[in-house]
Amino acid sequence: MASFLASSSQEGFDLVDDNNNYLFDRTVKKLGALADNEMFDLEPAYILGGKIKIFLYSKN
Repeated sequence: MASFLASSSQEGFDLVDDNNNYLFDRTVKKLGALADNEMFDLEPAYILGGKIKIFLYSKN
């Protein structure tokens, strides 16, 4: 698993908005860096019909 993650690019895991802009770096600037026990999520959940927009992210 470590080899897989080490050889992967950030863009491979990042989401893009409606304008094809990556969201991770902008989300970190807006909400701050994550602790070891935190993650970013979309509210409402993307799988339930939520949109991919930076203002819908939260840190949990």
